[in-house]
Amino acid sequence: MMEYRRLTADDAEKMSAFADDQNTKYDAETVKRFLRQEHAEGFVAVDGEKIIGFAYGYWLSRPDGRRDFYLHAIDVERSRQGQGHGAALMRYIHAYTKEMGCRKMFLLTEAENKAASACYGKAGGKKRTAVLYEFH
Repeated sequence: MMEYRRLTADDAEKMSAFADDQNTKYDAETVKRFLRQEHAEGFVAVDGEKIIGFAYGYWLSRPDGRRDFYLHAIDVERSRQGQGHGAALMRYIHAYTKEMGCRKMFLLTEAENKAASACYGKAGGKKRTAVLYEFH
């Protein structure tokens, strides 16, 4: 049974078995530390007891008192991609942020990432033109 929900400290051990597209490894203490950050928020797609999808982002406070949510990353295990889990997780996150009084949710992706763009569109996202500048 698929479940889409917020990441909790109880999920920290299960995150060590999850592998994203960059083969990032998540250890329990790092996940718990992330969850203690004031503006950080994580989300998971869970099939039974196994985490098959993970997303995270940050609450951004605006000077006018409203908040936005920046979704920094979303990944679904490679063997489970193309089955609608990413779009379902995105819809859950969007509904949750709205419930929490969020003005808007946004993310950045590369134009050539067709699979991600399709997922975001299926989840109800609207493509906007933007220019990204990075400073290192």
